[in-house]
Amino acid sequence: MVYLANGVRLLFSIYIILIFIRILFAWLRPNMFNPIVRFVYRLTDPYLKLFAGLRFMRIGSLDFSPIFAFYVLYLLQELCYTLILRGHITLELFFVLAISYFFRFVYFILFIFMIAVALRFIFGFVRMRGNNVIVTAIYSISEPAVRPFRNLLKVQNGGSFDIAALLTLIVIVLARFLVLPRLLDLIKILIAGNGL
Repeated sequence: MVYLANGVRLLFSIYIILIFIRILFAWLRPNMFNPIVRFVYRLTDPYLKLFAGLRFMRIGSLDFSPIFAFYVLYLLQELCYTLILRGHITLELFFVLAISYFFRFVYFILFIFMIAVALRFIFGFVRMRGNNVIVTAIYSISEPAVRPFRNLLKVQNGGSFDIAALLTLIVIVLARFLVLPRLLDLIKILIAGNGL
């Protein structure tokens, strides 16, 4: 059974690597006539299309559905591996794995916004604006996170000290390192306490 479980895990790992390469292709926009690129798209498109219609995975110009699909595949890998080794999966284990991988997905999104907002704050401080491709991309990525705080504070996007970006960064760091880990621990305790 161990060999079968490891074989299944290997197949999942190969497909996860292909999904990761496909996500990189979406950002790098390679030559679509390249046979390797076409091969990766042909293998991964059917799975990724299952998640393409999830509108709540779009935040501004960013589409997080491929990354969500990536984490769902990790969850399926762990569930299949456990099922083959143990012969069964408890409801408690399923919920713990599902919640853990959901939180990893949220942590990853927060990490992207944390880096983008921090860079945006630095770019504003040194007065770097949209005349550079990287700076424009950072402003575009961070805008969905900063906009609510800018609207709340009723400040314009322009000064060198971007208070809305700083406040956004503080909230993201607090959420990532204080609130969410405690919430995850609480949920795990509740699941274990209810004996699911």
